[in-house]
Amino acid sequence: MYSMKGKAILLSILVLVLLMSGFIYFFLNGNPAEKGKSREIVTTYLKENYPEESFKITNVAYYPGEGIYIVHVISKDGKTEGNLDVRNGRIITESVEFPFKQ
Repeated sequence: MYSMKGKAILLSILVLVLLMSGFIYFFLNGNPAEKGKSREIVTTYLKENYPEESFKITNVAYYPGEGIYIVHVISKDGKTEGNLDVRNGRIITESVEFPFKQ
């Protein structure tokens, strides 16, 4: 049905499509392992800097333009919420509307 050369070309195209799909996914969504690491970094940061508060992480998003993970947190009582930005394994900003350190 297909010659060996035809099968090799078809397999090469399939591998190329899979690699490109993976690249696009990681570019738009970030590395899943780094997302988990960002979640851990924020959890540790909040426990160390705000031990009197209790927080829940509701979302971890990736912003490919700057290569940062945006971690959204909300206090257990629902009165405080905001974002912490993580890049290269460290927190770079707390969002302005995050009512800490006032």
